Amino acid sequence: MWSRIITFFMSIIAFLSSLFGGRNPVVNYKELLNQPYGAGDRQTYDLYIPTDKGDSPGLILFIHGGAWTSGDKAPFRPTIREVAAKYGYAAAAINYRFLGRDVTMRDILSDVNAAVSAIYDKAKAEGYTLNKMITSGMSAGAHLALMYAYHTPADAKIKPVAVCSQSAPTDLSDPNYYADGMVFQNNYLQLVSSVVGQNVTNEAIARFTAAYSPITYAATAVPTVIAHGQKDTVVPYSNAASLDAALTANGVTHEFITYPNSGHALESDANCANRYTQTFFAYAAEYLQQG
Repeated sequence: MWSRIITFFMSIIAFLSSLFGGRNPVVNYKELLNQPYGAGDRQTYDLYIPTDKGDSPGLILFIHGGAWTSGDKAPFRPTIREVAAKYGYAAAAINYRFLGRDVTMRDILSDVNAAVSAIYDKAKAEGYTLNKMITSGMSAGAHLALMYAYHTPADAKIKPVAVCSQSAPTDLSDPNYYADGMVFQNNYLQLVSSVVGQNVTNEAIARFTAAYSPITYAATAVPTVIAHGQKDTVVPYSNAASLDAALTANGVTHEFITYPNSGHALESDANCANRYTQTFFAYAAEYLQQG
C-alpha cells in the first residue's frame, strides 16, 4: 500500500516539474544546494538566486508532497533553477522531517519556519534581501504551503504574500476521505492520528484536526491559487470546493482551477495546467513586486 503511494507521489513531482518549461534563460543565478537549517538529515534546502535582478528579487518556495511521510526536494531542482534563470525570482525547495513516532505536524510546520529563516539569512549573507514570498506545493506540500501562508508564525522572516496550491488537503475532517475508492479510506484515522500526535476517533476528528486544516484560517488567508482534479482519489475534490467557498465568504482574492478529467496528479487536463502556470506567474508578477 505505502510503496504504491510513494511511487504515485514521485510521479506527481515529475509532472509538476514539467509545468514550468519552455522559455529561454534570461538571467544569471547563484546555486546553493543542500544547505542545512537544522541538525537533522532532512533539514536542508536548495536555493537559487538570480544575480542580475536587483537585491530584492522575491522568493518562490516549493514544498514537496508525499503524504508527509515520503518525498524529496531534489526533483524540484530543474523547476527552481528555471524560476531563477528564466523568470528572475529567487526560488527554493525544502526537505522536512517525516511524520513518525517522534514527529508530528507541529514539528513539520516548525521545520518549514526554520527553513524560511535559514533561507532569509543565507540570501542576506549573499547580499540579497528576501522580504516577500509565494509558498507553493502539491498534495501534502500544498497543505504545508497553505498552512504557512494562512497561519504564518510571528517570527517568520519572510512574509507570504500569496500561495499556489495543487491537490491540497485543506479540511482534514472532510468525511469524503472515507468514500468508496479513496486511497486512504481504510487507514485515514491512522494517518490523522500521526498528524496530531495522538489517537483520534471518528467522533473527535473535527476537534483534533481543526488546528492543522488550512480552511480553519481562511479569514487570515493571502491571495490563493487552488488547483484540484474532480477525479482525485487521494484528497477529495470537496476539500478544494470548501476552501473556495471559505475564501469567497472572507473576501480573499483567489483563483479556483478545476481539472475535470484529472485525478490527484492533475494529469489529464493540459489546458488547465497551462492556465495554472499562467496564473502562478501572474500572481508572482503582482505580489512579488519590489517595494
